[in-house]
Amino acid sequence: MPSKMFALTNFLFRKLLLFAIALLFVMGCATPPIPPPAQSSEQEKQAVRPRPQQKPVDAKAQKHYYDQGLQYYSAEDYPSAKEAFEEVVALGPNTALGLKAQENLKKIETILKTLDELESK
Repeated sequence: MPSKMFALTNFLFRKLLLFAIALLFVMGCATPPIPPPAQSSEQEKQAVRPRPQQKPVDAKAQKHYYDQGLQYYSAEDYPSAKEAFEEVVALGPNTALGLKAQENLKKIETILKTLDELESK
């Protein structure tokens, strides 16, 4: 008798579990979409206002200066590398190369600062 009771309890538990999972799935998929928040009149004015045109990035020149900066960096000519990376940033600060150049400039600044400290001792 206990094995029949266990089998029945196990069967009912599995059915209940499947029902709960199905219910959670359906309820999760059936949620109504959330409307976007209403914009104030100031936000509407800003949304309508045309954005200033950004000058196109000369990717070829930017790559040239980036590669040049890497060569100077590898040769430990940090002032020249700094100038090359600054040119990359000037050509396009928000491009992938512009962001990498900014990271390299931070490294170079640290190196130059350390070298100055060593020379002053």
